[in-house]
Amino acid sequence: MIKKWICFAAAALACVMPAMAAEWMTDFEAAKARAASENKAILVDFTGSDWCHFCIVLRRRVLDTPAFAQYGDDKFIYLEVDLPRTRPLPKELMAQNNALVKRYGVGGFPTIMVLDEKGHALGGFTGGMTRLPDVIKSLDPAWQVFQNLKAAETDSASRAEHLAAAYALYPDSHRKHNAWLQELLEAADPEDKTGWKTTRAAEQQMQLLQEELPRYIMSRQAMLDCYDRYLAEALPGNRSRILVLKSRYLNGAAVLVLRRARTVNDVL
Repeated sequence: MIKKWICFAAAALACVMPAMAAEWMTDFEAAKARAASENKAILVDFTGSDWCHFCIVLRRRVLDTPAFAQYGDDKFIYLEVDLPRTRPLPKELMAQNNALVKRYGVGGFPTIMVLDEKGHALGGFTGGMTRLPDVIKSLDPAWQVFQNLKAAETDSASRAEHLAAAYALYPDSHRKHNAWLQELLEAADPEDKTGWKTTRAAEQQMQLLQEELPRYIMSRQAMLDCYDRYLAEALPGNRSRILVLKSRYLNGAAVLVLRRARTVNDVL
């Protein structure tokens, strides 16, 4: 009787285990093809599996857990882009992974990126996270972008609205990747009935500010004048962003002054 029970338990466990473990693909083109056939996005884990501590922790505590599978399995095809230091990879796979790191401008590990089936970057995050809610919060905007893109493909009557919604939801950290989406919007809404060009103009204003600020790094007054000039001309949605940047600068400047202070008068 005990032997039968053990066999039954082992069989049940064997049935459950495959569903609990994420299937991580390594072939980029195969992942895109599968994503297209299953109508899913691609979740890419840029990792250093044998040296990056936070990469290992993220996989163990979040990405390879049943709880994450419950959230992600019906949304994503999983792709691992690994750059190990001691574990050898096939030459072709290492070349592919290095090319993907360069293509998507990955500057740190771990980086989790959500792509569509064409390879367009839709969002994600960089850095070690240890809590499932934080990971989901970081991935949800990219998933919503993907859903709007899919809706744009099937609902031709409201294509421009779906594309504009995707554009508005695009994470700031990945807007450098969305030139292709601007082209789609230009074709679908050349007269800007959805207001996406207004959003784009606001983005460009912030880009110009970020490019101009380094010129004034040696002059605090010139830096503050620059912030104030952009605040006076702030486009919709940008005033709060510029104020946040200015407050961070002021906080940093105050800390620097205090570190250099030698007397009470210096502090005052």
